[in-house]
Amino acid sequence: MKTKIFILGVQEEKRDRTFEAVLQKTFQPVLAPGESMQCYASVKDATAAIGRAFSESDSVFFFVDAAKYGDLKQVLCRAFGLELNVDEKLLLGAQRTAPELEEKDLHFSVAHAGVPANADVFVLSDSLYAGFAVRRGRQTLYILPWEKERTGVLLTNQVIPYLNARFRAGLTADPIRFCSVEDLYDAMTRQDIKIAIAGTKTESLFRRFISANPALSDRIVTVRKTAARGSTPPGEHMVNLSITAAEFLGMPYGVAMSNAYYTGDDPAAPKTVYLAVTNEEETTLRKLTSFYGESTADFLFRCCRELCALLTQIINVDAGLVKTDNQDKIKQQKKKMTRLRVFVAVLLAALLALAGFTWYYFKANNYTLQDWLARYAPFLLSDQEPALESADNTNQTVDPALLTDASETGVR
Repeated sequence: MKTKIFILGVQEEKRDRTFEAVLQKTFQPVLAPGESMQCYASVKDATAAIGRAFSESDSVFFFVDAAKYGDLKQVLCRAFGLELNVDEKLLLGAQRTAPELEEKDLHFSVAHAGVPANADVFVLSDSLYAGFAVRRGRQTLYILPWEKERTGVLLTNQVIPYLNARFRAGLTADPIRFCSVEDLYDAMTRQDIKIAIAGTKTESLFRRFISANPALSDRIVTVRKTAARGSTPPGEHMVNLSITAAEFLGMPYGVAMSNAYYTGDDPAAPKTVYLAVTNEEETTLRKLTSFYGESTADFLFRCCRELCALLTQIINVDAGLVKTDNQDKIKQQKKKMTRLRVFVAVLLAALLALAGFTWYYFKANNYTLQDWLARYAPFLLSDQEPALESADNTNQTVDPALLTDASETGVR
């Protein structure tokens, strides 16, 4: 199985290098020696490389940016002479899951329900962003959505088992499943730190997840002292638990992960899990939502991976290894302020130079300001004075709504 892999439609600044490296490792057994995935912002840019790929391989993967999925899926299928048919069952499922997307996306039906005849379909239970594999002569063409979490679940649960069963590819999904565990271990050992985790109902599940690297387990210490949630909202409760965990053991980081919650009477409805990470300055709260129909076990497994990734990101930011958007904005603001200071300094210097020249000119010609005005601007010496509007007895009303404090409240 000789394979070529393309990532299409992803702009350079939005590329996820870590996830790309994970996919590279996952597919390495079926890539040519020294071969790597190729990323292009558009199909046009990739035309020459795609042409070579079909002459050198028997399987070609296209991972397409989810934001442009319908449009680029249509372009690719047209280029390869494939006719897309709208699967009514998939379309109804997508409309049920995300009716708000249908109003915005002109390619909604193609993006979520467009598949060629006789294709093997890969789609999650929410029916969104259906991908497929289809034979084209001696080759197989794969078109799949590029959206980190969705792509990871599709590959792990459907695509890799399909490749192993049909082509005996010998691939393992472990790099995708547990990449965040290795990243977290590297970050923690680099900083030589331990982390406190609140002993919630999901703590044992998280420990099973990180047991993929036994050495990491020794750096995660459980705090059994947890308060009952009561009427406290689950997100706020996780914030409190993560703060308590860090402070109770005096560790630089405290974490907490909630159970899965759903509203209403439908157990298959989307569920929510809250992740909280506390460092020495603040607590970061993240809300994760399951895909429609995703099993609770699969969703919680995914949340464990996301908690590792969130922890790794925060540790690396604190260590100065990664810049956040806020840091970039602050840096840009400092540059603007520097430019503003330079402009003001130049302007003041120019005004001082003008004032000095004016003083010298007046003194050299024995001028007074009144003499100069009388010669060059006599209209400014008119005897008429402008009338002033009286401010007496003026009543003003203030709309009380304008005095409302509209400031946002946030989490510590």
